[in-house]
Amino acid sequence: MTTMMTDVPPPLDYRDPQDVIRLTEHETSAVTAAALDLFGRHGHRDLHDEALIYDVETAAGRLPARLQTALRRFRDHGNPDGALVIDGLPVEAGVPTPTGDAADPPWALVPVTTFAQMMVMSVLGPVVAYRDEKEGRLVQDVFPRVGQEKRQENSGSVLLELHTEDGFLDLPPHFLSLICIRGDHGGVAATLACGIRRVLPAIPADVVEVLRGERFRIAFSTSFTGGEEDVWSRPVAVLTGPVGHPHLTVDFHGMVGLDTEAERALDRLRELFLDAAVGAVLRPGQLMVVDNRVAVHGRTSFVPRYDGTDRWLRRCFSVSDLRQARGRFEHGRALVSGGERYRPPAS
Repeated sequence: MTTMMTDVPPPLDYRDPQDVIRLTEHETSAVTAAALDLFGRHGHRDLHDEALIYDVETAAGRLPARLQTALRRFRDHGNPDGALVIDGLPVEAGVPTPTGDAADPPWALVPVTTFAQMMVMSVLGPVVAYRDEKEGRLVQDVFPRVGQEKRQENSGSVLLELHTEDGFLDLPPHFLSLICIRGDHGGVAATLACGIRRVLPAIPADVVEVLRGERFRIAFSTSFTGGEEDVWSRPVAVLTGPVGHPHLTVDFHGMVGLDTEAERALDRLRELFLDAAVGAVLRPGQLMVVDNRVAVHGRTSFVPRYDGTDRWLRRCFSVSDLRQARGRFEHGRALVSGGERYRPPAS
């Protein structure tokens, strides 16, 4: 098994996402009202409470009609970038970013942000979390943590390599979203994305053949292993499904090829994604949705201050159909993590 890829900064000329929905002031006010109504009824509940979740799904019908249409079109047809940006969602202003080593705050600290994001994601599918990650929280906080600057996880601040989310699981999220409560000080932390449709025509046929073989493994995130390292997935293929519209499973930091040819194919694919990536330095009230079955995402580096004013996003997942995971939920919508785990024999 070869070593993981080294960090190489992405190009500075990444394009802006093509699909951006900008809400009017009136539309933002309507979303705010819906979120506050939800908070008035459910502010005392656990976010995993089934009555709360179903009420959020009903309230999603109060989102602007053109936003609902754009989300459904993205759900059904996607786009070449694999990403959709919504600008103008309501978020709480003036709430300090959790400082460097703090625990994630309660969801109700920023209820308007929380419900606005959940309503958006409910149009795409039922919201879910994973029991083993971030205590199974349905909405998770993303902010830099002291001592974790170099981690290839959302607690770090170095370049976060392009990847599909949780590809080591047997049921990764179908969609993920990141909503910005506060941007980074320098305005340089770009959230990156790129869809396989954007690069597929440039991948040589022999490389595609290699990528379609189960000749790769992905390292489990330590958030799923209790901190244990060197835990790997079963052999997987990077590309699966229809020839012209393949599904994608890849992680350019945590994936390795099981032979030299596979490693070279992975290197070539990484180059193509970096060349074609779109990027957005998210500002408060902007949310990026990524189609995790066909697109990679990542983030450029930034320098945190750990003073309550650092970059702060919230993350939420959804899947297309909960029936794929019947019998595997604990604590509401927290999925019991599946996926075969491989530990290399001691040398």
